[in-house]
Amino acid sequence: MRTETPAETLPQGRVSKIIQVHPSLKCNLFCKHCYSSSAPQYKEGLSVKSILRILEEGAGMGYNVVSLSGGEPFLYRPLEELVQASKALGYFNSITTNGMLLRSASAQRVFRHVNLVAISIDGREQQHDEMRSMPGAYQKMMEGVDIVKAHVPNFGFIHTVQPDSWQLFPWLAGLAVDKGAALLHLHPLELAGRASTSFGNMIFGEEALLKTYITHYYLKTYYEPQLFIQLDLLHRDHIRDNPAFCFHADALSACDLGDFSCLFRELIIDEHGDLLPIAHGCSKRFRIGNIEEDLPLVEMFNRFAQQRLGELMQVYQQTYDEILNNTEHEIFNWAELVLKNTFRYEQELACAG
Repeated sequence: MRTETPAETLPQGRVSKIIQVHPSLKCNLFCKHCYSSSAPQYKEGLSVKSILRILEEGAGMGYNVVSLSGGEPFLYRPLEELVQASKALGYFNSITTNGMLLRSASAQRVFRHVNLVAISIDGREQQHDEMRSMPGAYQKMMEGVDIVKAHVPNFGFIHTVQPDSWQLFPWLAGLAVDKGAALLHLHPLELAGRASTSFGNMIFGEEALLKTYITHYYLKTYYEPQLFIQLDLLHRDHIRDNPAFCFHADALSACDLGDFSCLFRELIIDEHGDLLPIAHGCSKRFRIGNIEEDLPLVEMFNRFAQQRLGELMQVYQQTYDEILNNTEHEIFNWAELVLKNTFRYEQELACAG
């Protein structure tokens, strides 16, 4: 899942510029909706030394949030070393977890260096256990919530949204408030990895998108500032002429092309160590580099700017134009559309060649 930390959890005036790290695909669960096909059989993880090299260089470029996902981050053996070092570099540390492996002393040492923990939840007990393919997963997750509350300044829930999930939003928001959560993050299902097999025919129709957006907006208005509710869907009017999303000429003139934390406020380190813009799952044509490359991060960025930035701007512009010209829909998953168009662009080049 694409995980963002809201700016409200950072010191006032600090804009979130996120390095999202997927250090391993190892997980204690086999979830049906997993976008990365994480599972128990995976053993190897990324080199913590190589990750920290990128974080150190990224901090000098303006990145200020580390968002750890997976796999299950608490199965990554050097996790304590990673969060301790990233905190020392000045990063706001966020971890997304299934909440089931938090009783150990090592997990509680990790909490000392973490600012926000987001615990994934799929619904009420039966629905959650079924999605996780494990009876008892919900109860263990709830035990994890109590542990997190005792050790971390802020915690929240993250929910994978399906077309009928809007009916569950009031219950989720109420649970979050009852448990003292600061965040409820609603992220639409990504048809990638295992989810593409489990839910390959699932489609968000316009009615479902509108119900999702309106229900979220009502709850957001009702509960803030007690609970911050984030939905990773946008109305067309929010996208129109917004340089943070469309990257047309106004956006490029507003940012120094050498400032990649301005152009790309989210940098992804995937499970292979590849550095990607936009979100996990982007076409590897737009790979910025790899954490094991013997090349400074700024030089990887400069190479990307010379070889691929112009192409990516075309992808952004194409996505922006498609949204504005779409008369059937008002609500869009911007990141998902951009990711699809990175692959479409790559396929069009292959056909033309």
